[in-house]
Amino acid sequence: MLLKKDTLYKCIIGILLIVPPLISSIEFNIVLLSLVTVWVLFNLNFKYSKALIKLIFPLIVIFLIAIFSSFFFPSELFNVIKDFFFLAKPILYILIGYFFISKIKDKEFLYKIIIYLGVLFAILHIYLTIYFISNNVDFNVNKLRNYAGRGNALEIFAIVIFLSKKGRELFKLDSKHKKLIIFIMIFSFVCYFSRTVTVSVIILFLAINGYLAITRKGVLYMFGFLMAISLFYIYLFSVDLQRGAPGIEGFLYKLKIAPAEIFDSKINIKDHTDLWDHWRAYEAQKAFEQIYDTPLAVGLFVGKGVGSLVDLEFVAPLNGEGMQYITTLHNGYSYISFKSGFLGLLAFLLFLLILYMRVYIKSNNLKVIITNNLLSGIAIYYMFTTLIVSGIYNPRDFGGIIVGGLLFLNYFNTLDKKLIKTGLKELP
Repeated sequence: MLLKKDTLYKCIIGILLIVPPLISSIEFNIVLLSLVTVWVLFNLNFKYSKALIKLIFPLIVIFLIAIFSSFFFPSELFNVIKDFFFLAKPILYILIGYFFISKIKDKEFLYKIIIYLGVLFAILHIYLTIYFISNNVDFNVNKLRNYAGRGNALEIFAIVIFLSKKGRELFKLDSKHKKLIIFIMIFSFVCYFSRTVTVSVIILFLAINGYLAITRKGVLYMFGFLMAISLFYIYLFSVDLQRGAPGIEGFLYKLKIAPAEIFDSKINIKDHTDLWDHWRAYEAQKAFEQIYDTPLAVGLFVGKGVGSLVDLEFVAPLNGEGMQYITTLHNGYSYISFKSGFLGLLAFLLFLLILYMRVYIKSNNLKVIITNNLLSGIAIYYMFTTLIVSGIYNPRDFGGIIVGGLLFLNYFNTLDKKLIKTGLKELP
């Protein structure tokens, strides 16, 4: 018996959300995205909003600039294909998310699948954590994270949607095990010992409650958040923490050196300890140096295009054989600049601004307000994660699907007069 279309669409969304975190193969993800894209192209009879076109336009500009500049800096075909995929992926994921959520009858499905899969990944992470601890006498945070995982975006979104009062306004989920679900998600969250995951959850919690808007209350919350971070770092720099120390000390050391990882590019390439503590900054520095070192510095404006490689100027121990030339970077801003120049970087900042400004769209529809808040938070989330792990251009990132789905739900709820509540006050 053939699957109903509605069920098939749900399965495809589930697969697209679950595959990137589980399967790191770039080739597999390229094939999967290509097949789904072909499916969408053959079924383009769906309504789309102006907000969708407005949002993806800057990403299309980045993509086209990178294609244009690649004619002046030829590269190997395999590297061209990889970059083509990396730069097209956010655009395609947003379109795919919008398309499939528009076709699924249950308009709460996106939130439910995020929670279901978030809990599934949390259980898997807890199992791996317990297995690692039970088989290792010396508890080492870095080794635990390498074995059990460094973070999962689905868990981040699931925690925010399920644990926040505003998030629960978006869906109805009858479950006798809510307390157990909350325990599983929080326990997994703590066991990640992740700076990125922690900050991401805080950003999205503030966002979904409307506290990222520049209002008096929003500014107070953001100021409080920044003050807490400042005081925490004052404490970290007041104590002596050892690199590679077991337990929590090793995690605190990683927190302490986080700013230096991103901004301090001075390293000793023969000292691997020093190398990894400043790796992100070193990658970014080499990328900017090499787009400047182009004829008439044209690379500063349009980058070096798809397939271009950053020369690390030494064979780095990134795998068993070592690598001197790399196509992707941890710092997404330097990656965008290297591929499409400062014009591409400006386009990306415009993308983030368009997404963030949704928090200021006025509505008397509760769900529209909350989804706009969440979309605005995703902009800040990507502004942060782009600095650390390439953000939306990370090969394993699937956030575009969530963005596209939320955009449609926002459009749908705007048109649904039944959801409008009279006398509803605007959320803070």
